[in-house]
Amino acid sequence: MSPCRIAVFTHALQRWVRACVSVCLVFLLACAVARAAAAPAGHVFELPTAERIHVEEFSRYIDLLEDPEGTLSVEDVTRSTFAPGTLAAANVGFTRSVWWARVTLRNEGPREREIFLRQTYPLIDYLDVYEQTGPGEWRIHATGDRRPFAARDIAHRDFVFPIHIPAQAERVVYLRYQSQGPIDISLSLFSSPELLESLSREQLAYGIYYGCVVMLLVWSSLVFIAVRDKAFLAYFAYVCTFGMYMLIHNGLAYQYLWPESPRWGNTSLVALINMALFASLQFSRMILRAKEVIPRLDLAARALQGIAVVLLMATPFVPYSTIIAPIALLVLIGVIFMLLLGVCSMVLGSRPARFYVIAWSSFLCGSVVFLLKTFGVLPHTFLTQNGWQIGSLLEMILLSMTLSTRMNELQHQSRTDPLTQLGNRRLFDDKLPEEFAMAREQQRPLSLLVLDIDHFKGYNDRHGHARGDHAIKAVANALRKFARKPLMSFRYGGEEFTVILPGIDCQTAAIMSERLRRAVEETLHGDLGITISVGYACLSRGSFETAEKFFEAADSALYTAKQRGRNCVVSFHDREQDEISRQARVATS
Repeated sequence: MSPCRIAVFTHALQRWVRACVSVCLVFLLACAVARAAAAPAGHVFELPTAERIHVEEFSRYIDLLEDPEGTLSVEDVTRSTFAPGTLAAANVGFTRSVWWARVTLRNEGPREREIFLRQTYPLIDYLDVYEQTGPGEWRIHATGDRRPFAARDIAHRDFVFPIHIPAQAERVVYLRYQSQGPIDISLSLFSSPELLESLSREQLAYGIYYGCVVMLLVWSSLVFIAVRDKAFLAYFAYVCTFGMYMLIHNGLAYQYLWPESPRWGNTSLVALINMALFASLQFSRMILRAKEVIPRLDLAARALQGIAVVLLMATPFVPYSTIIAPIALLVLIGVIFMLLLGVCSMVLGSRPARFYVIAWSSFLCGSVVFLLKTFGVLPHTFLTQNGWQIGSLLEMILLSMTLSTRMNELQHQSRTDPLTQLGNRRLFDDKLPEEFAMAREQQRPLSLLVLDIDHFKGYNDRHGHARGDHAIKAVANALRKFARKPLMSFRYGGEEFTVILPGIDCQTAAIMSERLRRAVEETLHGDLGITISVGYACLSRGSFETAEKFFEAADSALYTAKQRGRNCVVSFHDREQDEISRQARVATS
């Protein structure tokens, strides 16, 4: 064969191969298009053969469609193109659009299956579910928290829809979401036994949460009645309003308190969060004494309270979609501010501030997680949905511990003299019988000093009450240096003081009394100088029946010291011996 003919044959063979390849490609493309047209696009969830079904994060198996104008009908939606859903995409957040979710369920089993589709975020204004039962035939479930509670298929705080899937068939369900608040398409899938078990676990969890809230309310109210401290009243108001807010947030208030009042349910949600913020700021100002310790931050707290009041007053008149975003921002700012307030108070030495800072830190973490979920930054999970509730429970418990510290402070104040910071007469009256009984039981020494400032009335008249207070503080400072633990010093009243000396015998008490007298005498000089008279008694040298008799003995010794010219120390037992000697002299004369 000539070279020319070989070239022609080769060229023809190449053209034939190219044509065959083109035909094959067209055929494969046509098959792919036909298969795509025949099969439904997006997710198809095939029911497992097992009877028990529980898919917690079912939103990963749905398809999503945004309807910006909110005008699409279900027939329009069936012809629209959906995008495959994810957990992140399903948490839409704040939006003016209507969102559609498509659920395709396939039952390959030999009999009909009943499953339950649950929407676990209850604050959806309007939720319409279209269950396709045949070509152009729909079973419609119309519900939402803007509709009466009786419209729900199952009386539960969340939206639960029973879906029936025939044997060897598919069932397509469309869900239409419309809400002025955030849209969170958080779906779960259950069989009947798993649904009941899930609801039982939730009831236990909510019972624990709201049981703790009730106990905190009862505790704070009883303590307020007992001590009349307004900080406990502010705490009561905060726990009450925030607890009510959480009832609405969880859908329980709508289910049990006002099932026929959806408008009030949505209004009260906004009102209560403002009231809770106001009460928490008021509690913070009181428990941390912000007006006295940090006046500028106290002024800022009052400004935040004012903003909360303005938003509260605007609640009935402003649409929910408009007011909820600034309220959420105000709550976040308020929590961060209260945490800052606590840190500043802790740095300045406030004891209640320690528990306070830990409390608001836990609440802040829960709030940030929940708000990020609300605005669509984080996906809907158990932690993101319930983080605020978990953080709030920890916060309320820790704040109650802050109040316990406050109670200790109040108790300390009730037993402390405000001028000298020594124990007052009330504390002395409690401590002396305790030490007296303990000393007699353990057979150990006990001494008691009673002293007062000499000629104090004249000192006050000459120098004024300010100088008189200064003199009393000078004696108190000397007592603080003199009476270290386990010794205890008290301001008994006016210019009179007492000192309990556990484990101190009479000889040591005499030495210590003289040292104290000299220390006071050397404290102030010149015309402002002061002296004290001291009387003391010792348990080991007297047969005292009661603590009152013991005190009377030391007090009578003080009276004798004044009779002897003041600025001296007298023992009751010396006085007693002098009296015995005097009586003996009278008897022998």
